[in-house]
Amino acid sequence: MLNDQRFDAPVIHVVSESPRLEMLQTRLRQAGMRPVPVRGSYLPPDSAPALIDNLTHRSEFEGLDNRLIVTIGKQGLSTVHSDIHLADVAQIESLPARLAIRQRETQRQREIQLRARTAEKFGTTSAPTPVGRPRVLWLGQDAPFMNAIKSSLAEAQVTLVAAISRLTAEDYLASGQFQTLVLCPASADDEAAKLLTRVKSMQIVTIPRVVLLLRPELTSQISREDMSNADQILDLTADLEHIANNLHAVSHDALVERDAHKLPAGMIEDHATGLVSREYLESHLEAQMEQADRLATPLSVVAFTLAPTADIRSIALTIKSMLRDTDLAARLDSTHICITLPETSYRGAVVLARRIEETVGSTLTWRAIERRQFHTLKTLLGGLTAKSPFTRQRTAS
Repeated sequence: MLNDQRFDAPVIHVVSESPRLEMLQTRLRQAGMRPVPVRGSYLPPDSAPALIDNLTHRSEFEGLDNRLIVTIGKQGLSTVHSDIHLADVAQIESLPARLAIRQRETQRQREIQLRARTAEKFGTTSAPTPVGRPRVLWLGQDAPFMNAIKSSLAEAQVTLVAAISRLTAEDYLASGQFQTLVLCPASADDEAAKLLTRVKSMQIVTIPRVVLLLRPELTSQISREDMSNADQILDLTADLEHIANNLHAVSHDALVERDAHKLPAGMIEDHATGLVSREYLESHLEAQMEQADRLATPLSVVAFTLAPTADIRSIALTIKSMLRDTDLAARLDSTHICITLPETSYRGAVVLARRIEETVGSTLTWRAIERRQFHTLKTLLGGLTAKSPFTRQRTAS
């Protein structure tokens, strides 16, 4: 019986030599990836990431531009700049999560740049100046090196506060005072590991940037899904200065982005809901459609139809709290809220819409559309709000 589904696994090009090549391919397959060995000194034209083995790689390679590079082995042996470095083969288990994190960060940066260009059309051109010092929340037991990292961050004007339990950490995060959360689990089921599992689904106004300090022995014990909840994974095999420098960079960027996401006054914001206005949505959605065409990526939109008696502001805030950084929520009119989901298929849009429906209750109905080539801005938004017999039946019931 043919039950091997690896043809559907994400591809990764592997640069190594026997016998390590065979061993690396086996480990990558076990991690759920599809390794493709590279012969010679030229990587094929492809967007797939490349894994370069420092222990066998010695020559320069062509075709590294615009490609995510992973190196494995001793850091100093390779002249290739890597986006992700794995100290040993045991860390290959965490590679799918690390790649997912990098992909999500790339998407986020693209959306930030796109929003900045859209905002310029409405007269907002100045870059935001961060207010206050970056604040980092730490949760993790058995971490004697925390004080050394805390002192190093203090010299860089970054405040680090340690939470004594998961519940305390959740209370801190709900206050909105921390832009960055550092989790340092000592086991796969301790307080830090449990918070990693649920941090992205917490109903709080601002989801923090999550940094996972990963002990080598936990690589195979923490699930890929949980590791993917982090925005960055730092290995505890690295020196403390490297970890402190990364935390400083992440916390500073998180503070800048917090202020960058604040909407400027005027027609961009719908004051009744705190969402963006329809004018901003239409301008930004056109830019998202152009980008989706250029990158050949999916783009989905969802419209929620509210009952006449519904509290639109309360529902708007609930919807906004359940979105990713890359998603945008806007008020279309008195009864419709629309969200745009870049690089998201119809299936993903339905999953999110159902999750929001379960949270809000029976005061709304929804419709999701994955944008196709024939869609214009007018037909896309018109298709979202047009009433079908099925929609009318659900609304009446």
